Amino acid sequence: MDNTVEVRGLVKTLNGFRLEADLDIPEGYIVGLIGENGAGKTTLIKCITGINRVDSGSVRIMGRPDGIRETGDVGIVFDDCHFFPAMNGRNLDKLMGRMFGNWDSGRFAVLMERFQIPMDKKIKEYSRGMRMKVQAAVALSHDPRVLILDEATAGMDPAARDEFLDVVLEYMRDGTRSVIMSSHITSDLEKVADYIVFIHQGRILMNAPKDDILDSYGLAKGPENSVRMIGDDIVAFRKDEYGACALVADRRGVAEAFPELVVDPASLEDIMVMIIRGGRP
Repeated sequence: MDNTVEVRGLVKTLNGFRLEADLDIPEGYIVGLIGENGAGKTTLIKCITGINRVDSGSVRIMGRPDGIRETGDVGIVFDDCHFFPAMNGRNLDKLMGRMFGNWDSGRFAVLMERFQIPMDKKIKEYSRGMRMKVQAAVALSHDPRVLILDEATAGMDPAARDEFLDVVLEYMRDGTRSVIMSSHITSDLEKVADYIVFIHQGRILMNAPKDDILDSYGLAKGPENSVRMIGDDIVAFRKDEYGACALVADRRGVAEAFPELVVDPASLEDIMVMIIRGGRP
C-alpha cells in the first residue's frame, strides 16, 4: 500500500503544548482525526501542510520531503475562511486560475451551484456553513492528491453535511487520492472514514481501521462491583448514579465472560468521551 503522506518522529512544541506523532495516510483512503479541543489535531494538520515548521521529525507528501511541495498537491479546508471578505465567487475563480496551473473553472462553477452559493455574493455575506463550502469548492477545483478538512462540516445543517460528504466520496472514486478529515461530528466520520486516528493531549492513542474499532469496542454496564471485575480488559471506567460503565476493547469476549453485564457496541463518540473523561477503576 502506497502512502500519500508519511509523518515520522514529528515533534512540535507551541506555547507549552507538545505534539508527538507518527502517522501514514494511505493512498485511496479517508483518515478521520478525533480528539478534544486542544488535543493537537489542527497542529498536526498545520505541520503536514507546512504552515507550522516541525521541531524535529519529518513530513513527506507524495514522497517529497519537507519544504518541497508541488502546487496543487494539497487542498485545504480550514475551520475558518481566510479569503478576502469583499471577494465573490467570480473573483475567487480568477484568482485561483492564476495560482493553480490545473485550475478547473468549470468544476468550480458546478460545485458552487451544487452547494447553492451564488457566484456574485460576497464572502462577508456568507454564513459559516457557506464559508466552509466555498473553501471546499476551491480545494476540489485544482484536483489535489490530498484533501485536508479541518472541521469542514462545522456550521452545516444535517442535509448540507450529507451533501458535502457525498462530494468527498465522489472525489475519492478513482482510488488515487487521500483525505485527512478532522471533525467533532463523529457520526460524519463513521459514515465516510476508513481509518480513525484518536489524538489526546498531543499523542496518538489510537490508529486503526474504523470498522475494526466499531466492531470490537463496547460499553459494559452494570453494578459497580460487577463492572470492576472485568479488570485489565477495561480501557476506561466511569461511575454513574445507576452503577458503572467500562469501555472495553473486546466487547464479545467481555459479554461472554460476564453475562450479568449489559455490553453494547460503542460509537466513536462513546470511545472518545470515555477515554477523555473516564479513568481507571
